[in-house]
Amino acid sequence: MRLPVESKLIKNNIRNNDVRGDILSIVDYKIFNVSIISCNKNSIRSNHYHLKDFHFMYVLEGKIEYFYKNIADDEIKHLAVFPGDNIFTPNKEIHATYFPIYTKLIVSSGFPRDQKTYEEDTIRVKFLDHSNLAEMLEKYAKN
Repeated sequence: MRLPVESKLIKNNIRNNDVRGDILSIVDYKIFNVSIISCNKNSIRSNHYHLKDFHFMYVLEGKIEYFYKNIADDEIKHLAVFPGDNIFTPNKEIHATYFPIYTKLIVSSGFPRDQKTYEEDTIRVKFLDHSNLAEMLEKYAKN
């Protein structure tokens, strides 16, 4: 699999389906860390970009209002992400997540997620917060 250069929803693949149930592949790429993250209703996360790292976010339950833009321009884009959706985030792309309801997701990252490695690769920015949330939803969320 060649990684995308922009955030996008990734197609999950049902590898097997029989009387026992299904096997759904959500990440078919070399990764280093898998985390389960829970996000409380009305919380905001991210507001950063990664210098080299990337990640996949598979939504188990809830909803993500996902805002992103390339660090080289000002064009803001939005994706509404629902249970069963899997979104890929490349490096050098500013991203922020708003959780209108309680949400649980699996995040698969290319780099280790120890604090030192994460902080050295993460650049924090002011992108989305509760003061501009309503404006961002109205302007970009067309769902």
